[in-house]
Parts: sequence; C-alpha cells; structure tokens
Amino acid sequence: MGGPSAERAISLLTGVAISKNLDPKKYEVLPIEVSKQGRLSLHKNILLNEKNPKHLDLSTEKDKNRLDIVFIAMHGTPGEDGTVQGMLETLGIPYTGPNVLSSALAMNKVFAAQIYTVNGLPTPIFIHFKKDGWKTQKEKILSDATQKIGYPAVLKPVDQGSAVGVFIVKNEKELVTAIDKTIKKFPWLMVQKFIKGQEATCGILEKEGQILPLPPTRIIANKGEFYDYKSKYSKGGSTHICPADFAPEINEQIQNLAVQAHRALGCRGMSRTDIFVADEKDAHGHNKLFIIETNTIPGMTATSLFPEAAGKIGISFSEMLDLIIKASL
Repeated sequence: MGGPSAERAISLLTGVAISKNLDPKKYEVLPIEVSKQGRLSLHKNILLNEKNPKHLDLSTEKDKNRLDIVFIAMHGTPGEDGTVQGMLETLGIPYTGPNVLSSALAMNKVFAAQIYTVNGLPTPIFIHFKKDGWKTQKEKILSDATQKIGYPAVLKPVDQGSAVGVFIVKNEKELVTAIDKTIKKFPWLMVQKFIKGQEATCGILEKEGQILPLPPTRIIANKGEFYDYKSKYSKGGSTHICPADFAPEINEQIQNLAVQAHRALGCRGMSRTDIFVADEKDAHGHNKLFIIETNTIPGMTATSLFPEAAGKIGISFSEMLDLIIKASL
C-alpha cells in the first residue's frame, strides 16, 4: 500500500481496511508500505503507526520467502499500471488481481477505450494528444474537439485514477484553460464526449472459476458536479444506491457490460467497471449505456463501492478477500 501516486492517501486507507479484514485464522498479515521514493517498509502494526518500520528487501531470499502472496492495494501508478505486477512476476512472487498486461491496458484510458471499441462495447467518442502535440498542433486538436466531440466535453489524464485531473468544459475557451493547467503535470490527455445521464458502477469477483457480477450501484455525487475525488472520499460526498434503482433490464445490461469489459481486458480475480446510463435513447427507446473505465484495484475503504456491493449478496469483506486471493492463486 502507499506508493508515489496522487492516490497514495486512498491506497493507505484501502491497505489498512484489507489488513483489518483478512481472516487472522488463515493469514499472517505483513503490512508493507511503499514510500513516495519506492522504498518498502514492513510494519508490525496494521495501522502503520510504527516509528521505525523494518526495510523489506525483496531481492534477498530471506525477505522474499516470507511472502506467500502479495495483496496489491496500491491505486494509481505504479501499483495499478502493471509495474509492481511486473516486479513481482520477475521475483516469482504471486500477487492478487489482474496481470501485467491487463493492469497496464486498464490503467491507460486510451488503450482501454480502443479495446472496448474493438470488442463492440460502447464507450464515449474521444481524441487524445500529448504535451508535444499540444505545442505543435493546438489548432488541429481544438478543431477536432469541436467537430468530433462537441461541448460540453470531459478532459482527463490518460493514466490517472480517482478522477484526478478531470474537468468538464463547456466551450473551447474553458478547454484551453483546463489543458494548459493540466498538461504540465499530466503529459498525455484525452478529450471525451460528455455523457449526460446517471453514473453507475459494477464490480466483478471470480468465484470457483466463474465470473460473478456484483449488484450494480447508482452513484449520486453530493459534493462535486460529478463523482470526483471529493465525492468519492469525503464523508457524505456521495450517495450509493445498491442494488441500483434502474429498470431491471438496465441493471442486467450494466452487469453484462462489466463482465465483457473484465474479459476483454483479460482481468483476473476482480475489477470494477464504471458505466454511464445516458439520458439519450437508442432506436428502441432504451437508455444508451457507455463504459467509462475499468478499475483493476477498486477502492476498499469503509465507504468503498466494491465491498458494499459484495455485502448486498451476502459476501462479507473477509470472504470477498478470500475469493480474490483464491482466484489469484
């Protein structure tokens, strides 16, 4: 848990929640905090309130042999993008969740959207560009944003989670301001069609080799104009309705899309796909659905969507962690 990303604080909360809920009869929990500099510290206490935790060196057989499996609770880079997974693969240490390729693809919103599209899954139309492109092809990017995407539009970094760096822009002037502000920190951005509608999410667990979709959740953001960082993590920031109160056929469609996204990206053990139920209707008068992204390490804090949805079908936090570990082994 931890790490250098913008989601470090949330990762520590997820890690502590997992540590507290792992069944002590089955597991000896070793809480490993990754510092902003990438140093691994082994705490005795799951609450991480130790003054001088021991340094863990995975290049030594002694430290490596202490670990039967690593439960990755590190959101963002490098925990969710395949980097840590690659390190553990190289060291021959089993770990939870999707593998190197699935993690890397899901974390990159451009590659994930391309995979959804190739697999015939609905995702909002988008353009993307890097820092150099913004310097040299500004006019073309703005013209594409107007003609292909239209306004309002959503600007987001390609490889961040927890809605970090996301802006909803209403016109070209707002888009330019948002890009100028964001591109210094996040050098690869995408502009995506804004979907007017309601936000939903659906978790996937694997149980005895079967892909099990959890009940979908409808999310009402109380703090921001969408389900942003503040809505996600502050108390009362959002209202979760689980199972979602959409029509039964929409809930079923959400589950089907979450299963298909999990499969298309080659995920393992768990994932959670965020989906918009658009106000816009298709030719048959049904609401259109759009996949926004798939999370390979869903938040698992006290207010998180994933354990909450598992609980609705009688799977306790502790049992949910067992299933993730079993699927990963």
